[in-house]
Amino acid sequence: MKVLYDARWILVENRFDGVSRYSHELAHALAKQSDLELTWIVHDTRQLTKLPKGEHILVNDPNNAIKELILARKLNKAGADIVYSPFFVMGALGKKYKLVLTIHDMIYFTHRTPPQWLPWVTRLGWRLFHLTYWPMRWQLNRATHIATVSETARKELTTARATKRPITTVPNAVSDAFITPDTDHASKNGVVYMGAFTPYKNVECVIDAVALVPNTTLHLLGKMPPIRRIEIEQRLREKGIANRTIIYDGATDDQYREALAESRCAISASRLEGFGLPLIEAQQAGVPFVAADTPIFHEIGQDSVLYFDPDDPEQAAVHIQTLANPQISKEYTQKGRKNAARYTWQASATQATTIINRL
Repeated sequence: MKVLYDARWILVENRFDGVSRYSHELAHALAKQSDLELTWIVHDTRQLTKLPKGEHILVNDPNNAIKELILARKLNKAGADIVYSPFFVMGALGKKYKLVLTIHDMIYFTHRTPPQWLPWVTRLGWRLFHLTYWPMRWQLNRATHIATVSETARKELTTARATKRPITTVPNAVSDAFITPDTDHASKNGVVYMGAFTPYKNVECVIDAVALVPNTTLHLLGKMPPIRRIEIEQRLREKGIANRTIIYDGATDDQYREALAESRCAISASRLEGFGLPLIEAQQAGVPFVAADTPIFHEIGQDSVLYFDPDDPEQAAVHIQTLANPQISKEYTQKGRKNAARYTWQASATQATTIINRL
């Protein structure tokens, strides 16, 4: 059985993108499965340096909509039996193989503004795609099986009747690279935000909360588009914390881990998530997490997280201050490590392999 894995979403310069990290980690975990022989689909040979050794096929960038129309013909010629994609944007016209597509969430059907760093043609197509459900349904129904990253996302897809195909949860997870020895985080002054800066991420609430907690430093680690940076920097100045905020504009793994090591907590005020990977990354590192009171964070964090109303930065500020208490900080560190242990890439790879073998 020849299984092709679509690794084209792995970023070569900045891996702090949810789909990129998911693609990268799942690829490595699948490569350890004894009953699979994988061939990597890439569009840039630099992606091979981030993948396990193996055969590969060089094709087009997935953002090239025209070339994507003929992708399936190339994969047919490569002799594919099954193609597994960690994202759902993939050409499938004329395919002769079985196809697994992964849809992480339905966020952009609510918030239709596309990522600002994409080319204008891609942004236009993005908006048109998300105007109604039917393009998504058409795309997902081209697949043989659908994967998603959380039970919350699976229920949303089912409620929206997004596809006629069966849907299986192949969860996001956290790598062992984030495991660190126990540290006294209560005495630290950092507050870490890892994520994008799209409006639904509600970073303004994080800024407002940190502004209410003296002697803390806000670490903004995600990639920040130039247009959004102007807005964020203005907010920081208005709240008087520009001098105690570090903007990384795309942190490396090492910078991320260093920021976590010096933090009192990590935080997300996001209103919508498909999973919320920074939550378990922080917990794996022994860092308490403060999160918006939403269904997805409750699914992933359960009782290991301090929750707040995403419209109430004062609540978030109280939690940040509370975690300066060594006893409370230790309690949430222990709860967090136990919670993060539920999510391993090997378990996710086993679930993905089960889908492949079933097909």
